Amino acid sequence: MQEITGRIVKRNITRKRFITTAFAGLAGIKMIPHLRNADLTEVFLRRLLGKTGIMVPPVCFGATRTNDESLIKYAIDKGFSFIDTGRSYANGNNERLVGRAVSGIRNNVVIQSKLRLDPNELPSEGKGKKGADEIKSALGSKLEASLKALGSDYIDILLYHDASQENLLFHTEVMKFFAGLKSTGVIRACGFSTHNDLMNLPEMNNRELFYDVIMVPFNHKGSFVHSVTGNFSEWDQDRLISVLTEAGSKGIGVIAMKTCSGGKYSSSPDIEQDYPEAVRWVIRHSFISSAAVAMANFEQVNEHLPLLNG
Repeated sequence: MQEITGRIVKRNITRKRFITTAFAGLAGIKMIPHLRNADLTEVFLRRLLGKTGIMVPPVCFGATRTNDESLIKYAIDKGFSFIDTGRSYANGNNERLVGRAVSGIRNNVVIQSKLRLDPNELPSEGKGKKGADEIKSALGSKLEASLKALGSDYIDILLYHDASQENLLFHTEVMKFFAGLKSTGVIRACGFSTHNDLMNLPEMNNRELFYDVIMVPFNHKGSFVHSVTGNFSEWDQDRLISVLTEAGSKGIGVIAMKTCSGGKYSSSPDIEQDYPEAVRWVIRHSFISSAAVAMANFEQVNEHLPLLNG
């Protein structure tokens, strides 16, 4: 099992707020020794994202369900310093929204974005030199568009979006693309997300150890309905936990998605079921570095805030 690694992140708050909120989730975390009464500090847990060296909060702010720049800024200010977006979301406008929200504070946040290859971009189906050139051109143009939209010269984590084909995800040209970006500092880590091939692709990556990060559906119910397509997906929970445990043990960062799609949850009959408890179920698995939650309003940000302490 992968050990969760944390560190303390400080932000000044009032004594009253510190007393009423900070201690709730701080079992086992020591306060910074030199703090004085005039310098009360809110403490947030950070987890190491596999072997990437990137520290992330237990909950990632999914920006896909908002077009409100102020909501993203509010979430960042509250401690959600890990932002998930993608090239295809809102035809690139979601990346632009995130870019505006992090302007001036770019180095204080971790941005994860995604890109993918569409079949119409690969008339040669990735075969031969022509196929390799098509892959290189398509990925390169999308990367440039993402960097421009985000207003940044780097992306912390870049994922191949919604991977479903082993031969494409592990295509030599695709891997060369990601490896080149890492070596030049354009990205800090590479990975992939997948919605349907939850076993085979992560299992192959457990063998190949090429991608630093994987993003997969994971919730207490073991299923989800896609919010856009309406497609229903389910998985063998025990097998997936085994695959993800192995990934974590090998230093692969695991990010959960569809974390609320299993419905509300409660760990006890005495506790009312809600969505934050469903997310808590996810992040209590030691192989999970962070759980992505798409937040659409200020209320959802506030109700998930206690989870930043694990």
